[in-house]
Amino acid sequence: MAADLEPSYFKAPPPVPVFNWTGFYIGGNLGGSSSTVSFQGTQATPLGSTAFSGAAGSNGDSGFMAGGAVGFNYEFPMHVIVGVEADGDWINLGSSIGSCSTFTSGPFSGLPAGCATNNSTLNNFETARGRLGYALPWGPIMVYGTGGWARASVSGNSTVNCVGTGCGALSAPFTGGTASFSNTPSGWTAGGGVEWAFVPNWTLRMEYLHLQFDNVGTSYSSTTVSPPPIGTITSTTHITSNNGVQVWRIGLSYLFHFGGPPLAAGY
Repeated sequence: MAADLEPSYFKAPPPVPVFNWTGFYIGGNLGGSSSTVSFQGTQATPLGSTAFSGAAGSNGDSGFMAGGAVGFNYEFPMHVIVGVEADGDWINLGSSIGSCSTFTSGPFSGLPAGCATNNSTLNNFETARGRLGYALPWGPIMVYGTGGWARASVSGNSTVNCVGTGCGALSAPFTGGTASFSNTPSGWTAGGGVEWAFVPNWTLRMEYLHLQFDNVGTSYSSTTVSPPPIGTITSTTHITSNNGVQVWRIGLSYLFHFGGPPLAAGY
């Protein structure tokens, strides 16, 4: 009878619950950002056409940003995770770039036409992205890459600093010359991150995204009034810009499991 008894220490321990990333999730995020801008533009004026360009290697403050996201994950047996995510963030990222235009046609061709300061602010952005990740074997941690579509809301103004062929040295006196504009450019985004399930259903992530908006067209008109012989000049300006935005953020999400048992507490 003793030989038929199986000591309890020979019994296999119960299986440890395994975290599964499958499910819908919702969350919020906080972070910071910076931007790069390059542009070129043309003007149509009564005195002839002009051209100008400008660039800033890293303009704009590293502004605060906050927002939220919703998404869905599906984990395959080999610990590969695919998903989709949509998010929206409020952001206050401003930039200021000065530029001077030169006449490209008319009687003053080749001479300075005027200088202006262009201010713009990125107010918010949204993305719709795919995610491809891998669940690491030593814990409830996922590393992932992400990419997709991005859209932003931009507002700004342009203020004329000087006018006339002597701009910069013998600028003609003038009044006016301020114009406002707004735009909603679309582009692409790509990045990656790491996400950790620190308790059942709750995850914490660190993420980097690059947003790129190329060939963004902006048009506006401004009027300056100077004494004769310059007089009143109304200029129609068209700018084409390339805008890159770098985003670093942390996020907290709640995951609604339904693809398998969630990780038990106290793991």
